[in-house]
Amino acid sequence: MLISYTLRDQRKINLCLKRSAKKNIIIRPVSQEQISINIPPHLSERKLRLWLSTNEHILEQTLARSPNTEAQASAPAYIWFQGEPCTLKQHEHAYIKHDHGLLWLPEQPWTQQQLHLKHYLYQHASQRLLPRLQAHATHLDLFLPAAALTNAKTLWGVCRRTTGIRLNWRLIGAPDCVVDYVCIHELCHLTHANHSSHFWALVNQHTSHTTAAKAWLKQYGNELFRLG
Repeated sequence: MLISYTLRDQRKINLCLKRSAKKNIIIRPVSQEQISINIPPHLSERKLRLWLSTNEHILEQTLARSPNTEAQASAPAYIWFQGEPCTLKQHEHAYIKHDHGLLWLPEQPWTQQQLHLKHYLYQHASQRLLPRLQAHATHLDLFLPAAALTNAKTLWGVCRRTTGIRLNWRLIGAPDCVVDYVCIHELCHLTHANHSSHFWALVNQHTSHTTAAKAWLKQYGNELFRLG
C-alpha cells in the first residue's frame, strides 16, 4: 500500500507500506521521494503517523541513503546490436543511426534517448527475429501457430503448442548463431515439451551452435538488459 506523508519542511514523500514485520518497524530507502516501511500487522495508521512525526530524523537519514536517480541516469558505454558492441554517440539529427560499431542518438537527456533506443531495437527485433523464426519453422517442416516478441526478464524464448513462440526482443543484440539456436530450441519444443535427451538430440540435429550459443549468452546475456 502506498501512502503520502509530508515532512516538516513541506517535502512530500511516498511510503510503501507493508504489514509483515513481526515486532519492529523496518525502514529502507527506495528513492529520494519514496521509502519502504514494514510494520507489524496490529499497528494502526494513526499510530504509525504519530511515530513518523516523532522520528522524522530517521526518515531524513533514510532518504539521504537513497540512490540518486539523476546521477545514475547516464548512458552505458555501449549497447549490443546484432552481435556487435556498439558505442553510443550523439548527433544533431532527430533519428537513430547505426554505422560500423556506432549507434548515433539524438542530442537529448539519456532518459529520452533510452526510450527512443528501446523502440528502435524493438522494431529491428520484430523485423529480424520473427522472420528468422518462421524461416526455421519452414525448414524444419513445423507448423508455427503464432510468433511474437516478449519483454520477459528471465527467458530468451517461450513455446506453447497452442499459442506459438515468443522471443525476447533483446535477442536483437545477439549474433546470428545465438538467435538461430534460440529459434531452433523453441521450435523443438513443439515436438518435445521438455528438456529430455530426445529434445536435445533434435536441437543438435538442426544446429551446431548449441555450445557456442550457450557460452555467449552466459558471458554476455546480462549486457542485453542494459536498457531494462
